[in-house]
Amino acid sequence: MIDILEYPFFQRALLAAALLGVSLPLIGVFVVTRRLSFFSEAVAHSAFTGLALSALLMTPAMPTVMGFAVLVTLAIVFTLHRTEIPTDTVIGVYLALCAGAGILLLGMLQGYQPGLFQFLFGDILALAWEDVWLLTGVCLGSVLAVLALWNALLRVSVHREMAMAMGTSAARVDTLFLVLLAVMVTLSLKLIGIVLVTAMLLLPAAAARNLTCSFRGMAAAACAIGGLSSVVGLYASYWFGAASGAAIVLTAAAVFLLSVVFRRG
Repeated sequence: MIDILEYPFFQRALLAAALLGVSLPLIGVFVVTRRLSFFSEAVAHSAFTGLALSALLMTPAMPTVMGFAVLVTLAIVFTLHRTEIPTDTVIGVYLALCAGAGILLLGMLQGYQPGLFQFLFGDILALAWEDVWLLTGVCLGSVLAVLALWNALLRVSVHREMAMAMGTSAARVDTLFLVLLAVMVTLSLKLIGIVLVTAMLLLPAAAARNLTCSFRGMAAAACAIGGLSSVVGLYASYWFGAASGAAIVLTAAAVFLLSVVFRRG
């Protein structure tokens, strides 16, 4: 166990996994509470479309992906506040739009595109120190942002109408939170892949909800489960020669199944 820590690539992967393992579930607590899991899936698809757009225009990948995901997020928020269409329907419309645009752009690309597959399946072991430092700043920023918005997010999540009556701008809180979620999802894609990012966002929070009674307890437990699952999953991928992202998610899934068995109340 100690020997592998001598390798810089594993040091980078371990630090990145721990950072995402704590920060993603903290956001995931509100995703689970507000039933926004479908939204994170739509953002993941929009990010893949942004990646195909980046390859086609030959622009830097991460800024293009993140910018496109934020643009789609703002479009979803705008549509939700301008129509009476149910939330899941609006998200589904934009998910279909992004999927169609992504397929169209992929058909326009020439030759093999290895970057697309890196985002599809993730490659946490290939991160450079520059990626880790960027991730550190963004994760710390996201945690601070959630803590700063904590009371407003909690009020809107628990009772939206009462929160608005108390003077909380629900539209502003929604926009800030969903943009933050879009940024974190797009950053996570490079580490654990488009297929697995939603699972890591939801599984620790869902497990924590089974094991705790208070919202603060749920947040603390979700961060602990996410961090532990990330570290254990990364070591498991080394021991068994498995894909790192898949090992991390399956570890979190195992914790979730245990939480179902030992659920409180």
